[in-house]
Amino acid sequence: MTAVHYAATNGPAWLTRLLMWAGGALFMVTLLSTLLGIIARYFGWSGLEWTFETAEISFIWVTFLGAVLAEIRGENVRFLSLVALCPPAVRRGLQLLSSLVLLGISLWLLASGLKIVQTSAWVPTPVLRLPNGVITLSLVSFAAMLMWLAAWRIRRFFYPRSGEAL
Repeated sequence: MTAVHYAATNGPAWLTRLLMWAGGALFMVTLLSTLLGIIARYFGWSGLEWTFETAEISFIWVTFLGAVLAEIRGENVRFLSLVALCPPAVRRGLQLLSSLVLLGISLWLLASGLKIVQTSAWVPTPVLRLPNGVITLSLVSFAAMLMWLAAWRIRRFFYPRSGEAL
């Protein structure tokens, strides 16, 4: 049996594991809800209309958790080939710049998400009548996790662990 390969992370390992487990669980909710909805439609069962709304909500959460995982693991869009051509001091500066840009974007997303929560958090969803905040909080948590990750990287940039090369 071969070992599972995980990409090198640029974030705390505990957060990576937590997001992987949460994302996996929510993916299973998405999959099982969708399958149950398909089976219910095929056999003409009524009362299971909620399955598609459950799948929708869990899919939104899976998407945002996956985006944070991609950022932590460095699997998002980057110009690595171009950065690799730069001298080490420039690469280090670009690393700080990317963390600062991530912090700025995540702060903007957090402010936008909080505004959305203020205006529509208690509007019920169509079928389950859940507060719409269940969906909107995925954006807020996404922005908060990215903001925390950017701050963590900036702190590690200025205060690296002993023997850690950035």
